[in-house]
Amino acid sequence: MITESRAVVEFHGGTARTGPLCWGQQGTWDSLAQWYPEVKPFFFLTRWLPVPLLLEVGDVLAVVGELLVRHESLRTHVSQPPGGEPTQRVLASGTLPVDVHDRPADDPVQFEDIVATCWERGTARPLDHSRELPLRLSIALHEGIPVVIAFTLSHLAADYTATDALVRELTAMLDAKASGTPLPPARPAAQPLDLAQAERSPEGQRRNVDAIRHLRSVLDRAPAPIPPQATPESPRFVGADLESDLLAVAVRRTARRCRTSTSVVLLALTTALVRSFWPEPRLRLDIMQGNRTSPEVAASVTTLNQVVHTITDLDGESLTELLDTATRAMAVARAHSRYDNRAAREVLRAGDLPPGVQFNDMWSTLPAGPRTATPSATTLTWPATSNAESMALYLDVRGTPTRIRLGAMADTAILPRADLAALLHTFEHLAVDWAEGVDGR
Repeated sequence: MITESRAVVEFHGGTARTGPLCWGQQGTWDSLAQWYPEVKPFFFLTRWLPVPLLLEVGDVLAVVGELLVRHESLRTHVSQPPGGEPTQRVLASGTLPVDVHDRPADDPVQFEDIVATCWERGTARPLDHSRELPLRLSIALHEGIPVVIAFTLSHLAADYTATDALVRELTAMLDAKASGTPLPPARPAAQPLDLAQAERSPEGQRRNVDAIRHLRSVLDRAPAPIPPQATPESPRFVGADLESDLLAVAVRRTARRCRTSTSVVLLALTTALVRSFWPEPRLRLDIMQGNRTSPEVAASVTTLNQVVHTITDLDGESLTELLDTATRAMAVARAHSRYDNRAAREVLRAGDLPPGVQFNDMWSTLPAGPRTATPSATTLTWPATSNAESMALYLDVRGTPTRIRLGAMADTAILPRADLAALLHTFEHLAVDWAEGVDGR
């Protein structure tokens, strides 16, 4: 029988600070207010990692405490008074409760099931950001020996890129602890309050003015909404995930062959396929930007993602034309990717943006991994449904260095379930054709 208990991480020696949210945090905070706790999965990021042999529970707790000291977002409370603005308060010291699950040798429960249970519990109740730290941590033991760490992290504290970086950093710190060597130094990085200060500088405000000007131009050029193309299902929105090794190889090969980035290739694939079912010549295309383009923010543990609204033409027949269009769209998104979300919302109140397609490439930030001799089979699953979406199609690209997970959430009034499955499979097939030069280049 698994024994459950509670431990505590203590952290000391940090700097206490108070100030406003940065723009990325502000957007997530407003989304929390709008959707949470009714729609929970988006607002939690779940990860696990193994614990090296020879470490005791106290060793693991000490390393986690050091991690919290390094990253202010992990030891921050956020609150908003009625009628006021949200404020983040960074703690100099404090504690983090940890759930401990000790499995005896004769227990049949697998550790992956323990991790799943930890994630389920970690996301089951809302986070009170004004009182709780944004991290819920569990340690799984085998006969008293730490084996696995599982955690759930608020999206207010980190985006996907930062969360993956945290896993890599914590892994390296645990390895050093196990080998008796000094912990690897923290990478220099801007903290969320540093970013908020920079955004309020004259240069930050000029950037915001330019982004808001771009948003007004998008409203002026917005196409008319398209009518339903099919009878919607109930729930109206359906999600699908295609996982493919071949897609990862093909996208990288096409990027090398055409001397462009994998993000541009993925966006070109998206627009090439969207026009197969989109009845209008222009499309509202929202491009999610990670905003980690400078050294001072590359290692920041916070949420920096902001969506950039654009309008794109669904024309072009050759691969060259499709890549050129995608390149221009990416350049526009990068140029206007940092802005005050509340100022943008005021602009949007003056006009309507029709539903379109949102593109979010998180895979291209991963380092290229070694190719496997035999690619794993492509799989298609249907993980979610929803009635609360505002776009016709969401495409999220994530996964591992060697395997892409192409996630989609589609409005079945625009793209029925069977058509969505066909689109995802065609995405892979078209990518392979481009990689092999079938486009005629």
